[in-house]
Amino acid sequence: MSQLNAMGLNRNGFSLLLSARLYASFVRPKLEYGLAIAHLLKKNYTELNRVQDRCLRMIVGGHRASSTVVLRHICNLPSMDFRADTLVLKYCLRVSGLPDDCLLSLLTSSVPLSLLSRLRQRRIVHDCPPVASSSTSRLSSWLRRYRQERFDAFLQSTSRVLIRACRPVLRVDPVLFVPASRADRSRLVRWRMGWLPGKPRPCSCDLGQTSRSHLVVCTMVPSYLWSCLPFPPTSYVGNHIDYVLNQLPLSSSASCPPFWSALCTILWHLDRLCNPDGDYTTDPTPGQVWLDKSQSLS
Repeated sequence: MSQLNAMGLNRNGFSLLLSARLYASFVRPKLEYGLAIAHLLKKNYTELNRVQDRCLRMIVGGHRASSTVVLRHICNLPSMDFRADTLVLKYCLRVSGLPDDCLLSLLTSSVPLSLLSRLRQRRIVHDCPPVASSSTSRLSSWLRRYRQERFDAFLQSTSRVLIRACRPVLRVDPVLFVPASRADRSRLVRWRMGWLPGKPRPCSCDLGQTSRSHLVVCTMVPSYLWSCLPFPPTSYVGNHIDYVLNQLPLSSSASCPPFWSALCTILWHLDRLCNPDGDYTTDPTPGQVWLDKSQSLS
């Protein structure tokens, strides 16, 4: 991971989406080696998740204690617990399809307390219906639904504001792939992760601190920009910006929504309020990349 980090898997190198995919293709398989046949304890899974968190922090530049829950969610990266369960399930299904005279089948039947017997006690193995194991595509579909159900249960039990503000569906978040400049995408991702606004500090308006709740009413942000954004329903209890981010198209080839430029401009203002020492003179016009692409295709 350190070598890939030096080659571009960092916040100043490849995009976050590409970095996450490179991690999943080249680094995570190293962590998964042997998990399909390993009987691990809870502390072992905790350490595996901790290692994955360290790798992801190397990509985004987070400090050693920063949470990666939102980062894994927007990149659609499962926890190491789920990856281990998936590998165990696939291993058990393959073993069950072996001929009866196969050496592994004979050993399993003659040694009732074998490791395979323990692996078959996993909850995911019991939950997997027979129809799901009939083909690779059906198994993949069932695993996606099963992971979504577990995530839904997690959302119901957690009070974490940032993860509850994200889309409840397990897929790559559009903030990672819609056409955007590097500066715009950085603000989108940092808002999702809570790094923008970051640690509250006295706001330039002298009416409060730079918290997520204050920034949506801060007088330093032109009020006309907020009127350009879609308004959430009265039942919505989250942040206005989070609601707008959840309205972004799910395809990178979609036309630029009418509120895109206003959204990026608002985030530009918030970045200046929260990080007044930054250099914003070279920033492109907020939201212009997607606007130009849509106009060229029309």
